[in-house]
Amino acid sequence: MTAPTGPSRKEDVSDADPAQVVAAVVARLDPTTDRPELAALLCAMVPYPRWRQKIADQLTSRPELLTGAGAYGSASVVTLIQTLRERGVPGVVIPACPFCDRLVRLSRSRDGLRCCKSCWNQAHVKRCARCGELAVMTRRTGDGQSLCAACCRTEPSIAETCTSCGRKALPARRDGEIVQCQNCCTPPVATCSVCRHRKPCALAGTDAPRCKACTDRLRVEPCSECGRQSTVHRRTSSGKPLCKSCGSMDTCTGCRRRRPIRARTEHGIFCQSCYRNDSASHRACVRCGSVERLHHFGLCTNCAWPEVARGLLTGPDGAVQPAIEPVLVALAATDAAAGLNWVARARTQQMLAELAIGMCPVTHQFLDGLTPNGAATHLRAILIQAGVLPARDERLNRLESAVERRIVRVKEPAARKILRSFATWYHLRRLRTLAVREPLTQDQVVYSMNSLTAAASLLNWLHGRGQNLATCTQTDIDDWLTVDTFSRSRGFVSWAVKRGHAHGIEVPPFNNESVREVFTEHDQRWSLARRLLSDSSIAVADSVAGLLVLLYAQRAVRITRLTTEHILVTQAGVQLLLGEQPIAVPSALGELIMELLHDRSDATATGPDDRTWLYPARRLGQPLAPRDLLRRLRLLGVSPTLGRNTALMEMASEMPAAVIARLLGISLNRATRWTQDAGNTRPGYAADLARRRTARPSPQQG
Repeated sequence: MTAPTGPSRKEDVSDADPAQVVAAVVARLDPTTDRPELAALLCAMVPYPRWRQKIADQLTSRPELLTGAGAYGSASVVTLIQTLRERGVPGVVIPACPFCDRLVRLSRSRDGLRCCKSCWNQAHVKRCARCGELAVMTRRTGDGQSLCAACCRTEPSIAETCTSCGRKALPARRDGEIVQCQNCCTPPVATCSVCRHRKPCALAGTDAPRCKACTDRLRVEPCSECGRQSTVHRRTSSGKPLCKSCGSMDTCTGCRRRRPIRARTEHGIFCQSCYRNDSASHRACVRCGSVERLHHFGLCTNCAWPEVARGLLTGPDGAVQPAIEPVLVALAATDAAAGLNWVARARTQQMLAELAIGMCPVTHQFLDGLTPNGAATHLRAILIQAGVLPARDERLNRLESAVERRIVRVKEPAARKILRSFATWYHLRRLRTLAVREPLTQDQVVYSMNSLTAAASLLNWLHGRGQNLATCTQTDIDDWLTVDTFSRSRGFVSWAVKRGHAHGIEVPPFNNESVREVFTEHDQRWSLARRLLSDSSIAVADSVAGLLVLLYAQRAVRITRLTTEHILVTQAGVQLLLGEQPIAVPSALGELIMELLHDRSDATATGPDDRTWLYPARRLGQPLAPRDLLRRLRLLGVSPTLGRNTALMEMASEMPAAVIARLLGISLNRATRWTQDAGNTRPGYAADLARRRTARPSPQQG
């Protein structure tokens, strides 16, 4: 007797070929379907005739399995539906999970229905061995105890070092000695069977690999709520498709608003903001015991930050270089939450990796060579604040770099030498002297850059005409002024004539005196001031800035450079130091200033000289950019130019120029011009009265 061949189990041999039966059922949806090809596909998918017979029996008794009810079929039916949908058979609908209505892979069986893994887990919840809560068990410890997802994140014994990024995290994929975390666990690279592009694909080990883009494209349907063509994220109870935006929306238990849901707890469903404030998101730190939102592995932000900083500054040899130790101490002394947010960026990690392998001491020149510049600039501010590096005016440093870029633009070597001398002895010497007293402003740097740009353009323009500064005439300058309409090269031409590089030429000054535009309505300035004082919905910092513009004619660049030292609190009230003499402000404005001062009093020093800016920027140690403050004021309906001009015009009509200069911190010449424009004849009258008293004979002479 010969032994039977093929499968050991008994096969059900039927008169009708099961593959042909399935092909006939599919042909009812699409008569153009190639039945022999479909039968061959089914035979390749399901090698055993008994299994093919089961599929045929299910589709014969329930043809609706192919049109959305596939969850009531077997796993083979679900796989067949997915294959038919990928081949573009019309009428075939991929089934959604019958418990959560999501359009995901139905890899489990629950209550006789195919369901997703999440719904299967919810039906098999257990009690966590650590916290004792009923939850889905995610991992097991070495001794076999089951842990929920929250306890897994705080259990360092099950964490492993990722071979791709080097971080210590929960392993998401293991292939021999290769262990990858969730972030590095990407599908293997293969040629997609749909788009034919080589990229990470699911089912890479099969004959039909498919990338994520092509997989999502097969699930595109019009959303039943917004109507947009989008990938189906989930379905309603009636089977209608929902996109990701509409599918993740629900009414938050905390704020009662319809927003994207972040978490579903026993207390309700919460959005991102409300979940951060809910007690369910707070746990006790395993090291210090403080209850807050933990960072990782059961550690709060204060306990996790030193370890994270040390891990990022550790070199390839597993140790921190001695030259990097001061950097590690400075980072550990900064705010933990801000530091963790900063190093979470890939660019910051790239910069710290370059720093960790460096063998030379950390200096300003060393930081200039690191990339990216934004991360290196923030690190520089931290090191300056900690005293590791000396203070440096960054605007002056950027100007020195910009000077070299403008000098190399000059084509003629002799002219290039003249421009270098002009930049060194005219601009850089003046700005370096100013930088010793106080940090440079953006306007000062921009003026110097524009002057050097115009000078380089003038020298190249003369070179194109076959001339230079020595042979240049006033006719050439007049022709040049048709190009340089704002006379930005006037400083360079005047300097060149004084130094003997040019003769008999000049650039007339450009009349850039601003038009004295003021508010058209007489009471408009005071109406805005009253609104800033009384409207509690306006931020205190914006109200104070707007009132400084409307009442004291302050520019945005002056307001942003105010520190706590400019606020003087006396028994008589609050005084503001804007010029040489302090100004006693009204009580209503004084209360706002005190509130703003209170907001900044608890902040740490943001600069190397321990000054606290009233308007700090996000960048450590820097004040708010004037353009940002101008934008905020315009959003409130306050025009900085009109408000400042109106305030100056009214003060100039009532006070002498010397008083305005001392109180507001402007030059005496500018204050005098404002009094003349306002028609204030008091200074002229005082001078005329002094002359008459001098010319009048004394009683003794009479």
